[in-house]
Amino acid sequence: MDCTRRDFLRLCGCTAAVGATGALLTACGGGRGARRDGDRPLVYASFYPVYDLVREVAGDSIEVRAFMPTNKDPHIWEPTPKNLRELSQADLLMINGANMERWIDQVRSNLPDLPVLTLADSVELITYRGAAAMGEFQYIARLNVGPGTYGFEFGHTHQDIMRVAFFRASADESLDDLAKRGRRIMNEKGRTITQRSTIDVEDGTVYALEMGHESGYIGFTLPEGDDWVVLSDRKSANLLSYRLVNGPEGDDLDVTELMEGSSSSLDKVTYDPHSWLSLTNAKLYCNAIYDRLGQMHPSLKSDLSRNKVDVVSRITELSATSAEKFKGLERREFVVTHNAYAYLCRDLNIKHFPLQGLTSTESPALKTVRKAVDFCRSHNTTTIFYELGSNPKDADTVANEIGGKSVPLASMEYVSEQQGAEMNGYVQIMRSNIEAIYESLV
Repeated sequence: MDCTRRDFLRLCGCTAAVGATGALLTACGGGRGARRDGDRPLVYASFYPVYDLVREVAGDSIEVRAFMPTNKDPHIWEPTPKNLRELSQADLLMINGANMERWIDQVRSNLPDLPVLTLADSVELITYRGAAAMGEFQYIARLNVGPGTYGFEFGHTHQDIMRVAFFRASADESLDDLAKRGRRIMNEKGRTITQRSTIDVEDGTVYALEMGHESGYIGFTLPEGDDWVVLSDRKSANLLSYRLVNGPEGDDLDVTELMEGSSSSLDKVTYDPHSWLSLTNAKLYCNAIYDRLGQMHPSLKSDLSRNKVDVVSRITELSATSAEKFKGLERREFVVTHNAYAYLCRDLNIKHFPLQGLTSTESPALKTVRKAVDFCRSHNTTTIFYELGSNPKDADTVANEIGGKSVPLASMEYVSEQQGAEMNGYVQIMRSNIEAIYESLV
């Protein structure tokens, strides 16, 4: 067992539950073999938190299997033909939704008759501005630099593409004139630029920058002239943070921002996909799971209802005791490496600050760590939370600077069925997350 899992198991107050693990693996069918006539109804769930809530409601009456391999990034994984063949045996697929499972269109295209339940459809999602409509933009600035190579440094994002363009403009052109030119330019779809590439900038050309999940960098080389303007279809925000820099891990580029905000009212609206990290949402998920399974298998409704009441009661108890504990806290802000906990914060009326948002990248350079350190000191923060299963070095770096400590939290994006059983499932993992956050604030 890796050290981060050991740390979290201690936080959970549990040891490796061999019996629970065995039961859970049995519920999964021990693998993905061919389905036999007469088997229990078969339901696939996209990844661990969805899987565990489905397992809780389904009980022993329905076979539940996790669709995604646990060693893959759920934000970017795509199913193989073998995965799709196995999924074709299922009676139902349950997903989180809110753009978490980007592969769902591929499933629907290949298995059009497979019923899919999207759990996030049953909850109130946190929304934010996504890409501007074609021909519009959200950011425009003059670059106060001469010819040379510079870059875009990206933080945490759940977006695929950010479109940018560069054009030359004299200093006396008005913002209205620049906006008109910008709209004409941004009507082009743009050439795709992969991560860690460098663009040789051409006047009036659109580039579609591919995003990474945790961080990224794309360079751009300006030719002659010192009158360049840059456009982007997105402004920097929590779930797509970026900055213009003078090189990899460099300082901020000298720019004059002319506009930060939509050039139209046609911008797309997208979602924070981490909606399962809310106890309120988890109860609604369980209700939606029960309703769909009960509709599909009326003879099982009595057992399903009993299972649902049990898990919802445990979630309700945790929600009530947590709300009472947090109600009187004076400090209500904590720092994490992963921008995943906005829904839990909404439940508990607290606020989280992702390290990516404070340092711009997942692996901050020393010169940008100071920004995070200053923030922590000004907010009396001594605990830096990192994602269970990921490398804690960035959290350790900041924690060492402030004389604090780094502690794991589990978003459950990378938890396997076996690991989840060792940590006693979704409800106990959420209990441990909440307790760890509470201890950091008292």
